[in-house]
Amino acid sequence: MIAAVRRLMVMTGASTALQEILYGFIMSLIFVYATLFGILVYDDPINFIWVVVGMNVTWGAIDAVIFYYLGVCDQRRYVRLMSGKGINMTREQRVEALMNELSASPLDVLKSDEQREFCEKMLDREIECDEELKADRRSMAMSSVGTFLFTVMTLIPIIVPVLVIPDFFLALNITTYLSSTILFFVGFFMGPHLGVNRFVSGAVLFLLAWSIALIATFTGGRAHSPTSN
Repeated sequence: MIAAVRRLMVMTGASTALQEILYGFIMSLIFVYATLFGILVYDDPINFIWVVVGMNVTWGAIDAVIFYYLGVCDQRRYVRLMSGKGINMTREQRVEALMNELSASPLDVLKSDEQREFCEKMLDREIECDEELKADRRSMAMSSVGTFLFTVMTLIPIIVPVLVIPDFFLALNITTYLSSTILFFVGFFMGPHLGVNRFVSGAVLFLLAWSIALIATFTGGRAHSPTSN
């Protein structure tokens, strides 16, 4: 199981996987807290499950589609920018555009002169052939599937307690404990990738998801009132 998750994370990308795990837990915890605080009321716990599953699956699918669509659009834009075909831009404008694309990439930490030199050299390099570009798009498609699966996987600690514990509110409380623990360990093991202390990473991830979900419960929870009585 752990090996499968690791392969899925490599396929998706660690940062993207972490992002989707956060999204999944936050979306689920909004409904958990809204129910615990009486903002939403359910006659049957199964109705709660359907709502949470529907929300996560829907937004997981939306994220996956957007991830792939934007990736393909970026690829086409980069090809035009690198080749100069189909765009009315001078070489200097293309260099500036490439430098702007370096934001949030490892090259962003280089000095501006080094970035410019790198981008100028990029314009003189050969573009991938069509087959290689198609292979890249297939990789994007697999990554988008990974984003969906990571979002859906966050439903497990939310749904299982509700299904196996007769006391609905006790089950919801247990889901908060499970989610908090899982988020801490996700942050703990992702610490080296994020470049921070493992314990700090775990604590930050836990507090971030918990606080966002709690705030969203009171600021946006009533927007979902049609699902309650």
